[in-house]
Amino acid sequence: MRAASLSLGLGMCLVAVACAGSTPKALVGSTTGDQAVASREADLSATGSVDAGAAAAGAPTVGAAAVAEPPPPVVDPALAQALIARSGEGSVRAPLGLRFEVIELGAGLPWGLAVVNRGTEAALVDFDARLLTLEIQLPTPEPKVDARGKPAKPAKAPKPIVCRLPSDVVPGSVDAALLIKLEPGEGIVQNFDPRLYCVGKTPWPLVRGAEVRARFGWAPKMKVTWHTGKREERPGLQGEPFVAEPSEAEGSLPNAEASSEDERRVKELLGTPLTLGADFGEGSGPAPHDVGRPAGLELTISGSDAVNEGAITATTTFTNHDRRKQDLYFRRELVTYEVSGPDGVFHCDPQPDKRAPTERSAMLTLAPGRKFSAVSRLIEMCPAHAFARPGLYLVHARFDAVDSGADLGFKGFMGRLVSEKPALVRVREGELPFQPQSGAVRVRVGE
Repeated sequence: MRAASLSLGLGMCLVAVACAGSTPKALVGSTTGDQAVASREADLSATGSVDAGAAAAGAPTVGAAAVAEPPPPVVDPALAQALIARSGEGSVRAPLGLRFEVIELGAGLPWGLAVVNRGTEAALVDFDARLLTLEIQLPTPEPKVDARGKPAKPAKAPKPIVCRLPSDVVPGSVDAALLIKLEPGEGIVQNFDPRLYCVGKTPWPLVRGAEVRARFGWAPKMKVTWHTGKREERPGLQGEPFVAEPSEAEGSLPNAEASSEDERRVKELLGTPLTLGADFGEGSGPAPHDVGRPAGLELTISGSDAVNEGAITATTTFTNHDRRKQDLYFRRELVTYEVSGPDGVFHCDPQPDKRAPTERSAMLTLAPGRKFSAVSRLIEMCPAHAFARPGLYLVHARFDAVDSGADLGFKGFMGRLVSEKPALVRVREGELPFQPQSGAVRVRVGE
């Protein structure tokens, strides 16, 4: 399965995004900018693609209606088969015979979700990834030991962390364009990135030993009752929207108890719980970033949670880990970005790269342990409509130092710095739909 997950990760990077009214080929790279990437960029220039420099310089762009809809990412067959198999093993109640399942492929890799009809009649399903919720129970901390070596009072289990999209992103009604009819034995499978739903959560919940309970749809309305002095909750009267219903159902649900056997329309599907493995790491996050780091300059990048592509920012930070001061000539156009998004990988190279400092104030001097940060709007650095689809984008940064400032008496850093870890950028709204049309793959049980 791990081998299959690698091919899945690569498959998601083989699709292009719209670029200033044209559709360039995807650039598949590991980090930013070796010789192979430069060769691919040259190939793009030969095909007439518009580069990021032209977009940043104010080249004409097209409206939302002209944004090309790229092909959907490919779902790995092994992932689809694993989800189908899991749907046959689940112990969670399956209304209408519909099984909802989520499978993880490892830290930093896309996961898969599926709805499989294992019932005896056709059903309509609103297969909209915005309806996904992940409730994550972190592992209970080990009890501390007192001064005498005896275990202290056992620690309480932390409260579950709920990962879901912001309320202004989650639809309040069924999206007719995403409504799918599943015949008995049919299923629908799609990739997703769990980090998109957990942006901003503290502590970071996707860690080793965490139990993930996935839900799909809208939470049912609950009715509070009191029995022998105890507060109880049970499903009450339910109204639209519904995530699934029999294909022949029409109109609204009659006024009836949602818990009755006559209930045929489904507010929410529940998945089988899963536990995250060792490759997800421990604790609230990775080890301190500077542990074991060699001396010298380090480039890091942090992202943002943006309403739309016009509000996206990325912050590049230079840190001097050396014992000596470090001079640096910095301009924003010397930073190149490699972005992996819902439709594949693309590069942002704002240009021009060949500028030299003309005065001493153009040079930065970082004392040992000091930092310098610069915030950039990615809409000014990247191709037009590059972030037109809402979703999660992973952004790496590369800085190419082009001048040491020797003419001004400096001996600045010369060379290339690449961010070790990508920044997470979440875009809530865009010109394109949240998921590509026909981005999901239809499957059949037993095939």
